[in-house]
Amino acid sequence: MSTAKELIIDRINSMPDDMDEMQVLDRLYMLSRLEHSKKRCETEGTIKDSDLDEHFREKRKQYAAL
Repeated sequence: MSTAKELIIDRINSMPDDMDEMQVLDRLYMLSRLEHSKKRCETEGTIKDSDLDEHFREKRKQYAAL
Protein backbone atom coordinates (compact mmCIF):
# COMPACT_ATOMS: atom_id res chain seq x y z
CA MET A 1 0.00 0.00 0.00
CA SER A 2 1.24 3.44 -0.90
CA THR A 3 1.72 6.06 1.72
CA ALA A 4 -0.41 9.17 1.58
CA LYS A 5 2.59 11.17 0.40
CA GLU A 6 3.30 8.73 -2.46
CA LEU A 7 -0.37 8.78 -3.47
CA ILE A 8 -0.39 12.60 -3.59
CA ILE A 9 2.83 12.67 -5.63
CA ASP A 10 1.36 10.16 -8.10
CA ARG A 11 -1.76 12.29 -8.44
CA ILE A 12 0.28 15.45 -9.00
CA ASN A 13 2.47 13.71 -11.59
CA SER A 14 -0.63 12.69 -13.55
CA MET A 15 -1.85 16.32 -13.79
CA PRO A 16 -1.08 18.56 -16.76
CA ASP A 17 2.04 20.69 -16.36
CA ASP A 18 0.26 23.94 -17.19
CA MET A 19 -1.90 23.97 -14.05
CA ASP A 20 -1.26 26.74 -11.54
CA GLU A 21 -0.96 26.14 -7.79
CA MET A 22 -4.63 26.77 -7.02
CA GLN A 23 -5.75 24.40 -9.79
CA VAL A 24 -3.46 21.68 -8.41
CA LEU A 25 -4.81 22.20 -4.90
CA ASP A 26 -8.40 22.22 -6.14
CA ARG A 27 -7.82 19.00 -8.08
CA LEU A 28 -6.17 17.31 -5.08
CA TYR A 29 -9.10 18.33 -2.90
CA MET A 30 -11.63 17.08 -5.45
CA LEU A 31 -9.83 13.75 -5.81
CA SER A 32 -9.67 13.41 -2.03
CA ARG A 33 -13.43 14.05 -1.66
CA LEU A 34 -14.22 11.60 -4.48
CA GLU A 35 -12.11 8.90 -2.84
CA HIS A 36 -13.79 9.57 0.51
CA SER A 37 -17.23 9.33 -1.12
CA LYS A 38 -16.29 6.09 -2.88
CA LYS A 39 -15.14 4.49 0.37
CA ARG A 40 -18.25 5.70 2.16
CA CYS A 41 -20.48 4.18 -0.52
CA GLU A 42 -18.64 0.89 -0.17
CA THR A 43 -19.05 0.81 3.62
CA GLU A 44 -22.44 2.49 4.10
CA GLY A 45 -24.08 1.70 0.80
CA THR A 46 -25.93 4.07 -1.46
CA ILE A 47 -29.41 5.56 -1.54
CA LYS A 48 -31.87 4.49 -4.23
CA ASP A 49 -33.34 7.27 -6.36
CA SER A 50 -36.78 6.38 -5.03
CA ASP A 51 -35.58 6.95 -1.43
CA LEU A 52 -33.71 10.20 -2.10
CA ASP A 53 -36.61 12.59 -1.45
CA GLU A 54 -37.35 10.95 1.89
CA HIS A 55 -33.67 11.03 2.86
CA PHE A 56 -33.41 14.80 2.35
CA ARG A 57 -36.81 15.41 3.94
CA GLU A 58 -35.48 13.74 7.10
CA LYS A 59 -32.23 15.74 6.90
CA ARG A 60 -34.22 19.02 6.68
CA LYS A 61 -36.24 17.99 9.74
CA GLN A 62 -33.05 17.29 11.68
CA TYR A 63 -31.52 20.64 10.78
CA ALA A 64 -34.75 22.51 11.50
CA ALA A 65 -34.79 21.04 15.01
CA LEU A 66 -31.35 22.52 15.81
